[in-house]
Formats: sequence, C-alpha cells, structure tokens
Amino acid sequence: MNLRHTLTLLSALAVAFTGCGYIALVPTAPSIVSATAGDAQITVAFTAPATLSGTSPVTNYTASCTASGVVVSASATSSPIVVKGLTNGSEYSCTVTATNSAGIGQASTKLSATPAAATSATALYHAAAPYATLLSTGYQAASLTQATQLSTRSRYLISDSATANSSANYLSVGSSYSATAGYSLESGNLDSASTYSTYFNKMIQLVADSSDASCYQFRSHFHPNNALDFDASDGNKLKFRNNFGKATVGYGYLCFSYDTTTKYLKAKKRYAYSTSTYTHSADTGFAAANYYVQYASGSYKLVSSEANASKFYFYASPLNFDIPTDFNPANTAFVSNPAVGITTKLTNGTAGVEGTTGTVYRDISATYKSQVATAGANAATKLAADAQLAAIKTALQSKGESLRYDTAFYTAFRDGLLSGKLYSDAVSDGTPGQNLVPYVFFTNEQDDSGNYHPFMVIVSYGNGPGPHGLQDVARPPGKSTATSTSYADQSVTRLANLENYIIGIPMKDYGLVTTVTENNIAQTLWSDAKSSATADVYNYSSPADNGILITGAVMFPVYSNTLVPSQSSAELSASGCHVGQGGGGPHCHADGYASGGIMGVYNDADYVGKTHPPLIGFGYDGVALFGRYRSQDSGLLGYATSLDAWGGHNHDGLGYHYHADHSVKTTVSNSTISYTLRSLIRGAYKGKSQSIPYFGVSQRNNKYFGGL
Repeated sequence: MNLRHTLTLLSALAVAFTGCGYIALVPTAPSIVSATAGDAQITVAFTAPATLSGTSPVTNYTASCTASGVVVSASATSSPIVVKGLTNGSEYSCTVTATNSAGIGQASTKLSATPAAATSATALYHAAAPYATLLSTGYQAASLTQATQLSTRSRYLISDSATANSSANYLSVGSSYSATAGYSLESGNLDSASTYSTYFNKMIQLVADSSDASCYQFRSHFHPNNALDFDASDGNKLKFRNNFGKATVGYGYLCFSYDTTTKYLKAKKRYAYSTSTYTHSADTGFAAANYYVQYASGSYKLVSSEANASKFYFYASPLNFDIPTDFNPANTAFVSNPAVGITTKLTNGTAGVEGTTGTVYRDISATYKSQVATAGANAATKLAADAQLAAIKTALQSKGESLRYDTAFYTAFRDGLLSGKLYSDAVSDGTPGQNLVPYVFFTNEQDDSGNYHPFMVIVSYGNGPGPHGLQDVARPPGKSTATSTSYADQSVTRLANLENYIIGIPMKDYGLVTTVTENNIAQTLWSDAKSSATADVYNYSSPADNGILITGAVMFPVYSNTLVPSQSSAELSASGCHVGQGGGGPHCHADGYASGGIMGVYNDADYVGKTHPPLIGFGYDGVALFGRYRSQDSGLLGYATSLDAWGGHNHDGLGYHYHADHSVKTTVSNSTISYTLRSLIRGAYKGKSQSIPYFGVSQRNNKYFGGL
C-alpha cells in the first residue's frame, strides 16, 4: 500500500476519543452511479457508502452540482436525488456526500451532465393514454333508446324505469369480486359525473341459448367471463359469476326469457359450469326454474310469484362495440362451433415470473437487477432505467453511433407498458388488477468486436387491459382434430390466456432498407407460400409477431398465413385481434381504432390538444409505430408528408417511423366487395436487421436481453 492510500485509510478510520471511549465516525464516500440530465435538472443516482465499525447510520445524503463556481444542492434519505434549478446548456460537475450524527462525510467522485430543454422531437410526440385514464374519462350519453325487441349478442342497459333518465336505477356489476360469491349485482344511476367506466359496468350482453332463441344468457360486458347466476344460499340473489375461465369454484349461468308485454324477466333454466372441462351442462336440479326477477332495496333476486316480479326495460347501448364492417366485409355468418378449451401457458402463473424468486429477477444479469427489483410501475426502477438509458446514449456516442430516437421515446413507451393493469375479467387465467407487463428494462451489451447493441427488453403477458371481444368474432381461427381438417369439425378460439413473451426492441440506429428483400429473413409468409409472386411489404414478413403494442399485446402482419388480409376472413375482434389455434393472448393483425367506437389501444382522446398522433407500438426492427392520421388531422405535424410503401415517413426531426393506416382499399377474394385495409405495421421491416443480434430467431437466453 502506498503512502497516499495509507493516509486516506487513516483519515477514514480516524476516531475521536473521549473519557468514555469514542464517538461516531463520519461516513465514507458514497459511490456515484450516474448523473442524468433533464430539463433544468440532473438526477444523481448513487450507492450507499460502506459501513465501518464505529460508524453511526447515515441520516441524509446531499447531491451537489457545480457550474462556473455556482453550487446547487439537494438532499434526500436515499438514491436518487434530483437537483433542480439548473441552467440548461451549462455543464455541471456533481458529487454526493453522506451525513450522520458525526457530520458530513467524504464526497464521491465526480460525474458531469448538461441539462437541456426538451427537443423538438420529444415535444412532438406523446404515448397513447393508459386504459385507466380512458375509464375515468367523463362520458354522458346524449340519450338512451328503449329496445322494443331483444337480439342475441347485443348490449343493453337494464332499468326498472320506463323512462330513460340519469337518475333511474340501472343493473350494474359490483366493484369487488369474491371467489366464493362472484361479482355482486347492484343498482346505479347515470348522473352528470358519469365516466366510461360507469357505462361499461352497466352494459349487459345477451347471448341466445343454442336450443331456445328466446332464452338469453346475461353476460357482463366489462367482465365477459362472468354471466348472471343466482345464489340459493343468499336468498336467491342474482350475482355475476365466472363461467368461462379458471374459476376456483364451479358456478353456472341462468337463461332468462323476457316478456315484452309484461316486462317481466323469468329464469327458465340453468347451466352448470365444470372447472375441469370448462364446459356447461343442464342443471337438472335447478329449483328456481320459472322464478321471476325482483328488484328491491338495491338488490336483485329470484321470486316464485309473478305478483312480486319487477318490470324491466332494456335500452340499447349508447356505445358501439360491434365488429366493424371492414373486419367482416363479406358479412360472414356467426359460426356455432364449440370453443377451444382453456390452455395454460404459464405453469406457475405470474408468481413464476414476478418477484425476487421469479424467473426475471433470478436470471437477469446483476448489471440490470435494479431495473427489475419491483414489478410494474415503480419510482425506483424508473430512475434506474433512466440512468441506464442515459449511459447507453453516452456509450453509443463514444463509438460515433446513436440511438434511433431520443431517449424520451423509450422512456414514454416503457412507462406506458408498465402502467397496464388487467381491469376486465376477460382472461381465462388472469386476475383483475394484475400487471400485464411486469418488466421493461434497458440493456447494453457488446459483441466480440466491441460494438454495443442496446435493447429495450419487454416481459409481457400478451393481453390488453379491457374486454377483448373474442366472443363476438364471426369466424375465429379453428383447431384441427386428429381425424379432420374441415373447419366445420373444428373448435374455435373465443378465450384468451396469459402468455409469456420476452421481447427485445433494438434501440441503436442500424439504418433503413430501400427494398424489402434487403433484410435477409429466413422465413417469411412469402417463402412459406412458395409462391412465384413478387415479394412486397405485405408478404415479405414474419409468419408470426412483428412488433408489440403499448398494451403489451403483440402485432402480426396484415396478411394471414394464407396470404390474405386477416380482416377479410371475419376472424378479428373489434380491436383487430384474435387468438390463434394454440390459445394464448390476443395478437393484432389490424388497427382497431374507430372514432366514437370501442375503447382500444388508442382513442379519440389521444388526439385532443396534440400536435401528432400517439405512439402506440414498436416493430422488432426498432422502428416506432404511431396512430393513424384521420381526415380531421390536417393540422397535425407530418400530415402532408406521404407515407411510403412500408407505411412510414420522417418529418420534423422525429426520425423515420410507421403509422397505422386506413387508406388502402382491396377486395374480398375475387369478389367486388371493397373495404378499407386497416394496417398496423404492414408486414416487411423498414429498419435494417442484418446487424441486430438474434434477429428472427429465438429471442430468449442471450446476453443482449440481460441473460434471461
């Protein structure tokens, strides 16, 4: 040990002796990890100093940033510390000190950063609002129209008032769920403070019985795995119970008839649900057959006497959740094929993925553990991710390279993904309130030549936050049987399951191609079809997913594996999605945006007061996807800049990016029926993929994804 090191150690270990022994030591120096510049501020991240014998606990940390002799400081009890009130464009040198009962300890080493105002690019864009924001958005229907007759698969608001008004009682799904009782059935009104959530919880979808078209199952719109049942142990009260998922208790549903003259609802029969086969059978012991529905004191129950029955009035849903004509242009009839049974993609459920014992935290490199210490949205992991992103930018610049987009792009997309929760009981093995994307983190590993390859790594369960609408798809994908490949003999997918995706979005700017085949992709829809047709932006694409949406659901090309647009085959939900033959989460072939329609990935509110359509996804080539330009958006930036063959453009310093597009017209098969092709990423990649590690192959178990 040299003299300098010896003196430093002695200084750190110096003890002041008194008649009673010694007093506490001041802390040693914290280790500064990063200094991340923002608008007029720097975020300083650090690790605590080593604890030496005789050192009292640290009570406070102070970050100090100096420029031109001016020192600006801020204090906190833990990392990181945000130092505000700085001058944009000035380089600051920052240190951190720790304080305990003995005083202020040694300063850390220095790191420099230069605050800067948001660039034109970051001010230009915004991410699509989280679903929770949409649910809480105010909504008040202009009027409600009473239905004179009922139709299967239609949605209604059900009231005991013959006159539609906001103060009337409307049948509503309760806010809490019990595994032994289901969702309670309540009454609620439509006052002036109503939101979309207010209406969603009152929308009931009627589904006609296969053997009796006048007898209807009542499904909750918001929780489509739940149908109206009764509880004999609770005074025959009506409750919504899980009938189409992995419920812990086997329930059932009632089949109701409705007399349009008397306005009485009658429970004609009941079907019992099996949690082992996920099918229904007639409940031959149903003792309340032909009982009437009574509403009294805020609750609904079955009563034996018509004299005690209540009158009910059905009002058409003021919100449109029908399948768009563009997603069934040939008006294909709704098929009656049985549904594929529930599968399991997560053997140990979400517990096997999340937490400190889950696969992600357990298997990830120590370099990135701070970004996944807590699942979902979390302030500490966000700061760790921001620091890593800033370090990535610096590392690339040292090599003369750059990120494809401003760091704020990736931060916004990360935050949007992590904000996603499952609000609807629509996933057969999901739980309302759970994370849909538990982890998003940034990596920056080097190849054998020393080149950096940074990724935004996304761990997703592959489902959206709200009702998926799969039960309304006219002709879903089928599953061939052992003896037949005929669709008539197949079961179809109307259920959703939790997936387990680990996806890496390359962040470095690898450039752009000029022809679709410039990207050498081993397997494409075009190669699979063994067609002599010319490769184009639609067929020269992955046979599987080619990007991810901000909801956590993955995107597929516009074309199916039969080289026709999926939307022409009447196999997509109103969101432009479906579940394939093997089960799992819904994947999306088409853009489900419709003004005034279903609450999807992005909506009308995402355009209000904005200068550009919202950020809604990323392709696996690292190119960002934004929402469509609507006819009323002529004042938005980039509107006048035409989209190229890939569906993208570059304007206003934003960088090349894709847009969802509703402008391409086509025909159904060889008929003359035309419709609008609603594309997300059309198929082929515009971003160069040749230098992206592991592109087009299994994206798990590699160092570039943190070693997962």
